Amino acid sequence: MADSNTGIYASFSLEPVEQTFLTEKEGRPIFADKEFIRIFIAGDKHTEVYREVTENDKQRFSDAYKCFKEGAAAREQLVGTPLAQWPYLKPSQIKELEAINIYTVEQLGALSDTAKQKIGMGANELVAAAQGYLASAQDSSAASAFAAENERLKDEVGRLQEQMKDMATRFEAMEKERQGGRGRAAAA
Repeated sequence: MADSNTGIYASFSLEPVEQTFLTEKEGRPIFADKEFIRIFIAGDKHTEVYREVTENDKQRFSDAYKCFKEGAAAREQLVGTPLAQWPYLKPSQIKELEAINIYTVEQLGALSDTAKQKIGMGANELVAAAQGYLASAQDSSAASAFAAENERLKDEVGRLQEQMKDMATRFEAMEKERQGGRGRAAAA
């Protein structure tokens, strides 16, 4: 998602839309499936756009659109850590945040000051905790990557040491063979 979309999220859906011309022509209801988008602002339950999808929407919210095309439900199109997976919040707090269109820790961490006012007291602490959680998760992800790289390098060093031992053994065998060949030539 682009930086201009901070705090703005979208979900896509496929909805049946009645085709009035064909309905009148056929004398029975005729529907066509159309892609719709629901755009909302985290922390604002009163501002929501629901309309047919445009090409601009597909590009602007490309990650969510890709999830939609892969069959994800509306809630699954949101990218991030679901609030329910964050042990910091109580179930009642999760419900309160979801009521104002905040579904992930990332959304909570990116809230604007206006949206914080809608949460009320403790909003700054929640946002700070979410930002801290995300920062520590990023740090631990880097630590995990370093640990994996360290293991890979240890394995590589072990493999190279084995190759060196094998080469040394071969070299010693060749050296003994060469010295044994010189001894026979001198005796002859």
